[in-house]
This record gives sequence, C-alpha cells and structure tokens, in this order.
Amino acid sequence: MIRFLTIWLSVISLLAQGQQVDSSCFRLQGRLIDLATHQPLNAAQLVAKTLNGRQKISTSSQSGTFSAALPCGTTDLYIERIGYRSHTIPIRLFPSQQNMPVTVLIPLIPVDRQNQDKPYLQTEQTSYVQTDSITDQSVRDNNRVQHNTFLITDAIQGKPLSATVCLFYTKTGEKRCLGTNAQGWLQRDFDQKDIIALEIRSIGYQPYDGNLIVEQLNGQFLRHEIRLQRELTLFSVNAPEATRCELRTKAKTVALVAMTGYPHQYVAYDLSPGPYELVVNYGVQVIRQPVHLNTGLNYMSVDQPSMNPVSTPAPVSPSVPVAVKATVEPLMTLPDSLPMIYFEQGSYQLRPDSQDVLRQIAQYMKSHPAYTLQITGHTDNVGNPQINQTLSIYRALVTARFLANLGVAENLLTKDGIGSRQPIAPNDTEDNRALNRRVSLKLRTAQ
Repeated sequence: MIRFLTIWLSVISLLAQGQQVDSSCFRLQGRLIDLATHQPLNAAQLVAKTLNGRQKISTSSQSGTFSAALPCGTTDLYIERIGYRSHTIPIRLFPSQQNMPVTVLIPLIPVDRQNQDKPYLQTEQTSYVQTDSITDQSVRDNNRVQHNTFLITDAIQGKPLSATVCLFYTKTGEKRCLGTNAQGWLQRDFDQKDIIALEIRSIGYQPYDGNLIVEQLNGQFLRHEIRLQRELTLFSVNAPEATRCELRTKAKTVALVAMTGYPHQYVAYDLSPGPYELVVNYGVQVIRQPVHLNTGLNYMSVDQPSMNPVSTPAPVSPSVPVAVKATVEPLMTLPDSLPMIYFEQGSYQLRPDSQDVLRQIAQYMKSHPAYTLQITGHTDNVGNPQINQTLSIYRALVTARFLANLGVAENLLTKDGIGSRQPIAPNDTEDNRALNRRVSLKLRTAQ
C-alpha cells in the first residue's frame, strides 16, 4: 500500500477553521548541503512561519543534520545561514501527519560577495564610494565603456532561463527592464561608473535582487552568470527493504538518493513539478505508481509488497492526501520487470547495488527452477562500435558468472551482447547515456 502526501503553497484548512497553531503536526528531518561541493552545512537556522509569526524550530548540526517539529499552522519554512542564500519552502500540513517523520535533503547556494564589475546579492552590500563619473553623454569614447553579457541559469540544473532583468541606475534614477533571449542571454553596455541594482525574475524561481558596481571603463568585455534559485520541489519516499527508488518520465530517469543515517528513506531535490512514474525495486519485485509532484514538499510511504499481485485503482487526483494501491509486478507473470544492472563508462565491473539485486534473483531462481534467465548486455554509443559490442558481451558474461557462483545452474542462463543497438534513452546527455550502460534481465519459462 502507498500513502501519498503532497505539501503545497496554500494556507491550510486548520487556519480557516480558527484552530490553534501552536502544537506540533509533524516532524521534518534530514540534511543541509552546499549545492556545489555537497559538503554538510552546520549552523543553519530553520524557521517556521505561522499566523503567530516566525518561530525558530531547529539548527543544523556539525554534520548538517537537523530534526524539527513543525507547528500545525506552518505555511512556510525558512532556511537561513550566513554566507548562503535563504530558502523558502511552502508547507501544507494535515492532521493525519501527527508524528510522521519526513526526511529531506536540501541544498543551499553560496552568496556572491560584493566585488567590482561583478554582480552580487544586495544583502552583501557594504559602504562603497566611487571616485569619478562621466556626466557628458553627448560624446561616447569606445574605450570608456564596459561591455556586459548576462547569462541567467537554473542554479541546480545549469540550464538557461528566460527572465526579466530590471536595471536601476543609481546616479540617474533611471529604471530599465529587459528580457533575455531564448538562450538566457542579455547584453548591455555601461559608459558611466555607477552602482546598478539588478532585479531578475523568472516564473518558478525565487527573485534575485543584486547589485553591480561598474568601475572599470576600459572597453573590456565581461560575462556574468547569475544563477536563480528554483522554488524547490522536494520528494521523500519511505520504502522499507527497497533496493532502489527512481522517478521516470518518457525523457529521463531520476534515481532517488538513499539517505545515509536514515534507514529506508529515499530523497530527491533536483526535480521539476509534474507527472512521474515512481519505480521501487524490491529485488525480484517492482512497484510502479504514477505520482504528480508539486512545488514544495512531496511525501510517499511504500509498504514492501507480498508475492500476490494487487490490482491498481483508477488514477486519483493528488490535490488531497489519499490512500492508493500500487501495481505489484510478480516476476512469474511479468519477467520484464526485473531491475536493470547498470555499469560505469567503459567498465564491466558489477556495482555493489547490482550485486545485491543479483543475489535476490539467484535466490529466487534456485527456488523456482522452472525459469531460465535471458541476460543481455548493452552500452552507450560512445567509442568504437566493435569495442562496444565486446564490452556488452563482457557485461553479460560477468553477470552470468556472478549468478553461477551463487548456485544458479549455468544451463538456465542465456547470454548475449548487442552493443549500443537498443538504447532505452537518447544518447544526448551523460545521465541518459548512463541508462544505456546496462544489462537487461528477462525470466522465461523453461521449455
């Protein structure tokens, strides 16, 4: 059984009913990390916003971990740390969540410190006095100008963004708002020393308010990348005994991170709102469930399935918390549901997580001798096709040898390698190529 909960940006019904908001509704736990280095962040403040005001609820430890009890009236969670941009996460709480811990992994983005000829956050502004300026604009000296190109990107995914950039010129009081092109670029020339305020807005992202000190007017060409902080879409899954959790769309697969120190908890933060398929692997069984993620905190709990298939109800709107049943796929009738075995670039060495899956498959095959296993090796399209063909065969052979060493009869194992001829994802990005470096497994009834 799967219990699905999504936490949105609206004020909860408890507030509309005039109920007290001081008591705790549920616990939030997890870890804060630096987005670029993935190092843990200590001394970050977690603050809940309620109708009664702001309430500090936790501080991250030296290892970046925290545990916080959120008041029932919480509408937003603020995460604040010196040297990092603040995060605002919309929260919606439900009475049924009492004492239910939700585990998250949250990245923070370092601030850009005040500097000359480089954008920085207005919160980092200190006293600064410029020495001179050009006031006669009737004559423009090409050597007394600064050429600037601004690139607006997603701070997590790095993709360019369409955005509106407003420039406030301190010395003239002029305000000018411009749009980036489809590739996220905007070009502007400055011919006066000035401190220019920047307001950058893009749908689905937190506002960026910064400054740019224009100091060097020597004809130089400067490029500035300004990274916008997306309104986070967090996903947390409680899946006891699962070996792997991932979200899938037609275009990509996102593996959820198993949280160290939090058993059975799988999380992701680099997501966009929208529909996905959640795939939870339990060795030789797989649960598949459609989910729709919204901006803010999304949570799901998955029970370990029995060997008996459970019927799937009609899709349910995720606008309220609901209890739904998942599709449990027993391998006796759905052999294609076996997990893929993935490999690193150019390697045929089995990863530890793949070995765990193969151990469970071996145990299953030894107790069900009526099945054979088709093992097919694959590669991405990088490199020489003949070498890839050989590599795919090696991947199949290594997988078969591992199963044979666990007691599976070799006559039940069929091996093949087909190189890069059957990709399951476009070979256009490293993430997609990683999906194609695999061994596929199919159980068949022995003839």
